[in-house]
Amino acid sequence: MRHALALLLLLAAAPPALAQVGYPPDKSPYRDIPKKMSLTALFGYFGGSGGNLGLGPHDGPTYGGRFGVSVSGPLELSFAVQYADLIGARVYRDADDNLTVSGTLPSPVWLFETDIQYTITGGKTWHGFAPYIGGGLGYAWRSSATEGPDAYDFGGRFFWAPFAGTRYYVNPRSFIRAEIRGAFYRLAYPPPYYDEITGIIQSYAINNYLSNVWYQVGFGYSF
Repeated sequence: MRHALALLLLLAAAPPALAQVGYPPDKSPYRDIPKKMSLTALFGYFGGSGGNLGLGPHDGPTYGGRFGVSVSGPLELSFAVQYADLIGARVYRDADDNLTVSGTLPSPVWLFETDIQYTITGGKTWHGFAPYIGGGLGYAWRSSATEGPDAYDFGGRFFWAPFAGTRYYVNPRSFIRAEIRGAFYRLAYPPPYYDEITGIIQSYAINNYLSNVWYQVGFGYSF
């Protein structure tokens, strides 16, 4: 275990060290990232299925902004607020007064998230690229309820989001950001759904943990 930890630390330190070896300063493919804070406009697409019944918000574009601050070389903390224009399954009473799930309705969600990000090339870019990995903890809140007294209410949910991506610096201040991320949260069905929808009480757990793929691009400015 000690050897594995030492190897990881060596790999993390290697990119910045290599930037100083084998190249004249003006020819090095590595460049410092001098600015410590950034603002980024974010655009993305949130996928997923919405769970076994499609009740969870899914499948739609996301828009928002991100503020990041470098805390030491490769480490950055950030806070993001995004709006997701998603859909969810429609729940209604049929002609026999049975609870039924069919079709979809708008299911917009607000997403608030705090992230920690590690830049693999340290506090530098490589040919303009600065690849990174990271993870975040967030809170998703449905901005409006679906119609009818039996509509599914997503309410508020905590989620966690691992991600990987890269920034490409067009110049020392401006960059493009692209990443792929996951979004994991719990989906809880209310009691009437177990009692009235055929098979629910037999087939599904009370709480479903969902994984959703989330693609994201951004246009940022450092200062």
